[in-house]
This record gives sequence, structure tokens and C-alpha cells, in this order.
Amino acid sequence: MRSCFIILFLIFIAACSENDKENRKTDASFSKEISDRIKLLSKDSVQTDSLKVKPNEVDSIVNTLILLSKDIENISASVNRSNTYFSGLATKYSLSDHEFIKLKNGMHVDAIATILKDNELKFFNLILLKNNRGDALLHSAQ
Repeated sequence: MRSCFIILFLIFIAACSENDKENRKTDASFSKEISDRIKLLSKDSVQTDSLKVKPNEVDSIVNTLILLSKDIENISASVNRSNTYFSGLATKYSLSDHEFIKLKNGMHVDAIATILKDNELKFFNLILLKNNRGDALLHSAQ
């Protein structure tokens, strides 16, 4: 009976480590893509004057929102703040608010972090497309 519990515990630990590896792969992928977009948007020739974005500032705010979401006691405030931030970006740059995934209070903190990074990447891609720089976007994916 005791060995059965030990085996179940080891299986549980193995399953958790696989999930953690997958999360790290996803985070690394988002980080690489976002850093490529930040470098691309930081060039003066990519953005027009009417659609000027400070990509490092957006990245910093998203990272702050991710840190705030880790505080379980204030998760509701963090979710509302994140949704408001991306709605504000959509309004400011004349983007569709429906492009961004809305966060919900019952979500796991890892899911919130992934969605925030995904929304950030979508924002950068939409800005590149609005600046008629879809060619630069495709070039950076190579």
C-alpha cells in the first residue's frame, strides 16, 4: 500500500515537471518574438508619426501587470487593470478592442501571464500592420 502511494506521488511530480517545461518553452517563444518586435519598432523608419509607439514602455507595463497578477489577494484589481490597459491601447491607436483576449478573475496566474504576453505581441503586430510594415513583420519571423 505504501509503495502504491509513492508511485502515485512520483507520477504526480513527473506530470507537474512536464507542464513546467511546456510553460518555459512558451515563455521563451513569447520573449523572443516580443524582443524581435521591440527591436523592429524601435527603428525610426518603421513607424509613422501618427502611430508612434514606445515599445519598451509597453513591455515594461506588461511585465508590471504580470507581476501584479501574481498577488493572489489583489487578482481582481490586476485583471481589471490589465483589461483597461489593453482597451486604452486599442482606443489610443484606433485598433479593435476585440483583438485582445479579456482576462477573467478565475484564471490561473500562469494563464494570465501567457495571455498578457500574447496581447502584447498582438499589439506590436497590429501596429506594424497599421504602419504598412507587414513586410517587416514577415521578415522578422524568419
